[in-house]
Amino acid sequence: MKTVEQYKKGVSLHPVTALKYLALTLAGFSCILPFVWVALSSVKPDREIYSNSFGLPKVWVWSNYKDAWKGAQVATSFLNSIFYSFTSVALLILVAAMASYILARVWTGKILYNFFALGIMIPIHAVIIPMLMILRRLGLVNTRLGIILAYTVAELSFSIFILVAFMKTIPREIEEAAQIDGSSRLRTFFQIILPISKPGLATIGTFAFINSWNDLLLALVITSGPKLSTLNLACFNLRGLYVQHYGLITAGLMIMMIPVIVIYIFFQEQLVKGITAGAVKS
Repeated sequence: MKTVEQYKKGVSLHPVTALKYLALTLAGFSCILPFVWVALSSVKPDREIYSNSFGLPKVWVWSNYKDAWKGAQVATSFLNSIFYSFTSVALLILVAAMASYILARVWTGKILYNFFALGIMIPIHAVIIPMLMILRRLGLVNTRLGIILAYTVAELSFSIFILVAFMKTIPREIEEAAQIDGSSRLRTFFQIILPISKPGLATIGTFAFINSWNDLLLALVITSGPKLSTLNLACFNLRGLYVQHYGLITAGLMIMMIPVIVIYIFFQEQLVKGITAGAVKS
């Protein structure tokens, strides 16, 4: 029997496999380099950004973060984005989970499910005007409730698509046992189905948080004024206020990126579980 060392010596890397690894490595670097440039530029003086783009700063200018935080109402916009994102995620999870449970257990036909799945193929740019007209008729333009509802609706189709596939993997015997014990369908949903569906809920919540946090279009159309501005919109305004101060602008971008990175680090395992749950039938 060959030892591990002998087996490793006898293994050769196929040229096609080597090219695949090389392509993946280059793709990984292409994704990381912009983030590295933004992170380094955020603590550099403006002159050094041009002369020493990817090198470590000779002078660490941490005041860029302080100035970015004060400029263009970034502090207020940061709190607004936190409120909009978490509130819309909570509302989305409740609505999407209830709709997905009905589609997975009660209305099991394909017509209604395909209707929701069709929404994934429609870009938000195609429905922004009808959405704005509806919000205007309801008197929700330039209101916090309006932007929260817009974020929720924008993520509803994808969330239902993921959760229906996840809930179909939950054995029906669990629900039948609960009904035998006298549990109503509503109680079964909240006390049994929702706890089991935590990976799927974490998946749609993470995607919804990232998309709402990074949104610029909806906030630009629905809101006006610094009091309701989102962080992305405030960073967009930084570019107009400080055209040549790239250190300050990149510091604002880092403030915007850090919460998304933290959320992804904490929920990446649940994210993968939720996406792959409906891929294989037991």
